[in-house]
Amino acid sequence: MRSIPRAVRWLLVVVALLVGAAVAVPFLVPVSRFIPEITQSASGSIGQPVAIAGLTAKLLPTPRLVATGIRIGKKDEVVIGELEIVPELLSLLSGPRAIRLLRAEKVELKEAALSIPDRMPKTGGEPTQVRQVVLRDVRLQHSALKLPPLNIEVEMDSGQEFESARIDTSDGAFALLLTPDRAGKTTVKLEASGWRLPLAAAPLVFDSLKADGVLTGKRLELSNIDGRQYGGTLKASARVDWSKSWQVAGNAVLAGVDLAGAQRALGIDPRLSGRLGANAKIAATAKSPDQLANVLAVDGPFNVAEALYRGVDLTKVVDLTGSKGAGGSTRFDELRGVLQLRGKRVRINNLCAKSSALRAAGFVEVAPDQSLTGRLDISIAKTGGFANVPVALSGTRHDPIVRPTTGYTVGAVLGTVLLPGVGTALGGSAGAAAEGKAADCR
Repeated sequence: MRSIPRAVRWLLVVVALLVGAAVAVPFLVPVSRFIPEITQSASGSIGQPVAIAGLTAKLLPTPRLVATGIRIGKKDEVVIGELEIVPELLSLLSGPRAIRLLRAEKVELKEAALSIPDRMPKTGGEPTQVRQVVLRDVRLQHSALKLPPLNIEVEMDSGQEFESARIDTSDGAFALLLTPDRAGKTTVKLEASGWRLPLAAAPLVFDSLKADGVLTGKRLELSNIDGRQYGGTLKASARVDWSKSWQVAGNAVLAGVDLAGAQRALGIDPRLSGRLGANAKIAATAKSPDQLANVLAVDGPFNVAEALYRGVDLTKVVDLTGSKGAGGSTRFDELRGVLQLRGKRVRINNLCAKSSALRAAGFVEVAPDQSLTGRLDISIAKTGGFANVPVALSGTRHDPIVRPTTGYTVGAVLGTVLLPGVGTALGGSAGAAAEGKAADCR
């Protein structure tokens, strides 16, 4: 057997020594003694208390520092399980200091952490350059947003401007790509599947969602939003501006959306079911993003195919002594109207509902406390279209009360007394005419 050449033997000895040193250095070099100095310097730089539980130095695969148990803020607004810092070795010899990789694992952010950058003191001197930032398992605790754990990767150039950024989830359900150009604009591409909208007030699930747009300063324009959810489709565009206050504006077209499924996702008992189509304009202005839902304005026409309303049978409302249709249901061949949403207040104008058994027209309003008001003019087929029955709505959205209006009831009673039978219908119609029509439904 041939012996190993002397040069190879020396190389193996050197490698063995390096490996041994890499294993021994974290124990021989007490880098943990620098923790007080590092935390004091970091606290001064960001204007927040900083604590580090552990600090070690490693040589392999490349020299780096690893810090564990990092806490930032008076109430631990930021918690980092592990932070790995990989320096550019040549920058340690000359030129500005640079970090090749900044990697953090298990990052927990409270809502208050988002305002820390705005309160950081201005510091002089040349900042340390960072080439790449990788954040894994980032969790944000927010009152208005319910985000899944995220992964974030950012590539930076020598001028500390980002070259690209990617935000995604570990399960591949969501991915957001940001790519800047030289004109100060950033291309935005979003793709998602089986993804839950992160708004606490509207946790809707999209089977698929794609969006393309441009970010310019503090203005985001999404010109093309294409989604599929609850058996239907969404085509939309949106604009968000937060240069002064938070402003949102856009348009959305829905087609074939399962209304019952969408309501269940929002935690609403689906009294009304069917396939929803709508063409809506959306607008909101607020001082902070968490306030947008409270001032959201949505306007536009809608229609519901194969509509069924559970809880009231409108064909029985002419029974002045009965249950007013409670506990039944009403099916419509056509249901349309104009939606007007203002925060948590919902109003439906120009409501028109048709079936072979009846026609109903009017308006419905649901207050923020879920109380129900409104009026419907109903023509029931069994009367041959002869009698118009105006009904008043009250109660709550969960427990609606539908009764003939006072004018109709008084007229019907008088007609019954004066001329039993046909007088009931004549008197009721006369009383309804005196009150006027709520709306037309043709």
